[in-house]
Amino acid sequence: MDGNNIITMRGNDGGIIKIESHNALASTLELARRYAHEDYPDRYVVFTPKKVLDDGEIENGLYMSILLRPSIFPSQATLLGALSATAMVTALSEHTPKRLGLGWVSDLYCEGIKIGDSSIEGKLDNFTSYEYIIVTYSVKVTEATFPPRITDMIKEVFEEGNTSVTMIMAKNILLKFFSLYVNIKTSTKFMDIYSERFIQRGLKVRYTDGQKRYILRILNVDAKTCALVLDGPGGKPIPVFSPRNVQLPKKIKLKKKV
Repeated sequence: MDGNNIITMRGNDGGIIKIESHNALASTLELARRYAHEDYPDRYVVFTPKKVLDDGEIENGLYMSILLRPSIFPSQATLLGALSATAMVTALSEHTPKRLGLGWVSDLYCEGIKIGDSSIEGKLDNFTSYEYIIVTYSVKVTEATFPPRITDMIKEVFEEGNTSVTMIMAKNILLKFFSLYVNIKTSTKFMDIYSERFIQRGLKVRYTDGQKRYILRILNVDAKTCALVLDGPGGKPIPVFSPRNVQLPKKIKLKKKV
């Protein structure tokens, strides 16, 4: 850990968000897990623009984990992957003229190449509620993907003094995330956007079902369950709920802009 400071901001819904910003970290998730067990409050965020890799090298980007103390049912939490991805792609699209798209469940693509993702983990305190949920973002940030000219324009909407490119991006994601999160019971508010930005539709992927393996085409993502829907043998749709059952590409050939 290479120094940290606390930044406070207010979400669009009026809620207070605290961001613990570090110069460099090996894992925002590991620290957020520790804070979850130490009773840190809802909407506490761990952020760094520099990830320390196992070999000591530094990877530049946007790395952030959001600690939530939610009052939602496990069935509602299944949509958090799509919600977090929608917040990510809509926020970061404001920082680049490049084409950003989503892959299942919450991968971020730029011009068809995977540059990041979001992930969800949580702990139930009983069968109907959570002790905590952690949403983690990891995005590679380069000037080729996010030109400074575009980012400088976005700075105007945030308070003075927080001029780090990745901090501005992180704040934008947080604003989008909590605007959707407070309406998680109304999934149409983000699943329509998710579906519009979903770029894996029509791709052929490897699907494993027990000992059987298939090459199947992606039809869509189910709007209610966020399951990946494949065109199964005989044309029967197959819902996939675990990424472990499919091998998804890290690079997608996009159609040329008309």
